[in-house]
Amino acid sequence: MLMYLRSIDNLTLDWANGINLLMYLRSIDNLTLDWANGINLAHLIETLAPGSWDNFDQISPEEGEANVGKGLKLAYDALGVSPRLKQEDFAKLDVGELQIATYLWQFRNGKVTPSYAENNSQRCIASGLGLTRGTSGEPSKFTVHAGNAGAGRLEVAVSDPNGEPIEVLFEELGLSEYNVTYVPQVYGDYIISVLWADQHVPGSPFKAVVLGPPDAAKCVLSGEGLHIARPGWPAEFLVNAQTAGVGHLSANIQGANTAPLVEIEEYAEGKFRSTFTAKESGDHDLFVYWCNEPVPGSPFLVHVEDALPPSAMIKTTGGRMLLTETVHRAGDSIDLDVDTKDAGDGQLAAVAIGPKGDAVPVEIISNRNRTFTLKLLTSKGGRYLVNVYFNGSHIPNSPFKVRVCNPEAIWAEGPGLMDSYVDDLGDFQVFTRDAGHGTLSVRVNGPKDKFRVDMWKGADRTVNCRYNPEVPGKYTINIKWEDEHIRGSPFMITVRKKSKENGI
Repeated sequence: MLMYLRSIDNLTLDWANGINLLMYLRSIDNLTLDWANGINLAHLIETLAPGSWDNFDQISPEEGEANVGKGLKLAYDALGVSPRLKQEDFAKLDVGELQIATYLWQFRNGKVTPSYAENNSQRCIASGLGLTRGTSGEPSKFTVHAGNAGAGRLEVAVSDPNGEPIEVLFEELGLSEYNVTYVPQVYGDYIISVLWADQHVPGSPFKAVVLGPPDAAKCVLSGEGLHIARPGWPAEFLVNAQTAGVGHLSANIQGANTAPLVEIEEYAEGKFRSTFTAKESGDHDLFVYWCNEPVPGSPFLVHVEDALPPSAMIKTTGGRMLLTETVHRAGDSIDLDVDTKDAGDGQLAAVAIGPKGDAVPVEIISNRNRTFTLKLLTSKGGRYLVNVYFNGSHIPNSPFKVRVCNPEAIWAEGPGLMDSYVDDLGDFQVFTRDAGHGTLSVRVNGPKDKFRVDMWKGADRTVNCRYNPEVPGKYTINIKWEDEHIRGSPFMITVRKKSKENGI
């Protein structure tokens, strides 16, 4: 029995030496003396769970009891190793080699626990255009910041539209920050999985839309403004370039004596609305280009006629749709009162284009005396364009712009929204992609009232935020969109002081 116990002692010593010599060129001769100040324990934990020990390179042997306390807790949290020993006994040599050997023997099968890994993965931040879009044949890049994530290893997998994996390159920048690059070869949707310690980071898996080289022939145009216009009246045409590759749209129109300005607005990704106002009657040539190449049908012959259409006699007499400076809330019903009495007989029609470029129905309610009430029911944040026609022509001021915000579509994630310690940077991200129009405000209140919050834009309407809690206490983090709290706000956290008692 004694030989068996002694063999455990020797095996543990040999195993611990192997681990430490491999990683840190340290040597262990005595299981009691060489572990009392917690330095070797820290090396062992850092070897099995890299990055788990904060400020690892600043460990002092003078703080042995604090080192041991932190090590016992971290070994249990990160590796599932039961403490079995008391902090003070370990540090004061009140235990024998066999007890220490029995404790250390547990590390042989030590692996980062799923709960610890999952918690750590939520402290990672991935950002960059490569997570949302790209161009075939060109490098797509993004960054992963894992400085607050503790133990773990970064893994990234990218699959093309056919589900085939493609090569991913890493560049370690230091302080657990990485540049990631991949080169998509075909256009379509790419799935990007970003994992830390085998767990997805916030937002993963990501979907990146990769477009091919510019191809003007794939542009699709529509609208009355391609053929007919009237002096002094805005004319409109639409261009769908979603399958035309990466590029830019340009247009110009030329009359006999004037060249009206063509205004272009991207109302959804890859979809454009173009307007111009002719100043004279007669035929005009309209030129439309995608990446300086003419689109199908260009130049278009536009007939500009003097006669006013019946739609010009339509009046809008009221309704929230006329409040162009107002930002409405998702779920609101936006109305418009229309008077057609002076236009004669005809058909009133309306359709809205939603934030994603999709058609949104507009309800038309007849009030019998040739007046109507139009109702647009909003469901998403963003901008809506409400096109109102009479006998197929726009009424005055159509299309009407309606701005809608949706605070409920915003969420925030990151270690800065969790309990932490003094001087640990509070990093978090706010995801506003589907929030629509509005203004983001972030306020951090703590024991010293307000704290400075640094904010900078990330990819795909993500906002990165950072603050530095300098004193312990209770903190309140208010995140608002258009002066309304987002989901989960206000966030209440506790910031603790670093001390020997908590092992930090």
